[in-house]
Amino acid sequence: MLARQMMLPRLALRTMHTTSRLSGGQEFYWGPEKAAGRELVGYGSNGDNIYQDRLDYWYPAIRFRKEDSVIAPIRAKEQADWKNLSAEEKKLLYRYSFRQTLSEFEAPTGYWKVITAVVFSVLGLATYYAVLLNVYVYPELPPTFQNEYKEAQVERALVLEKGNFLGAPTHYDYEKQKWK
Repeated sequence: MLARQMMLPRLALRTMHTTSRLSGGQEFYWGPEKAAGRELVGYGSNGDNIYQDRLDYWYPAIRFRKEDSVIAPIRAKEQADWKNLSAEEKKLLYRYSFRQTLSEFEAPTGYWKVITAVVFSVLGLATYYAVLLNVYVYPELPPTFQNEYKEAQVERALVLEKGNFLGAPTHYDYEKQKWK
């Protein structure tokens, strides 16, 4: 991918892509090993001869591309008045100096869709596993979980604790068989 970008100007390649340039897993940092032949244009973020796309420091120390036969005549025209340059030549100059525009760098990559798909897949598999366990593995619930059993248990407790003057029996009317 990188070799193809170096052969053709980025303006021509940009029209062929429908997704963001960041979604291809490309690099944002080029160390000194890739700096050979590139023009040193500034100090950079830390003084090293590296190209790095960063939001907090948008001025790399070296140009993005090496100077070749395509850009050399435009660089010569650049030394004169900029009014003589066309809009396409200005864009090409920019593309040789920087990898991306700020809007391209901040563009969403669509990676949230992958994360969402993984999260929902895991939730779906966990739900399927829980249902499978409830249907085929776990035994039936004991009768103590049924409402009739719980109500009978409360009635037995009220009968056994009829003479108490503290607790639940004080809130139960034994003559009407209802709670007060």
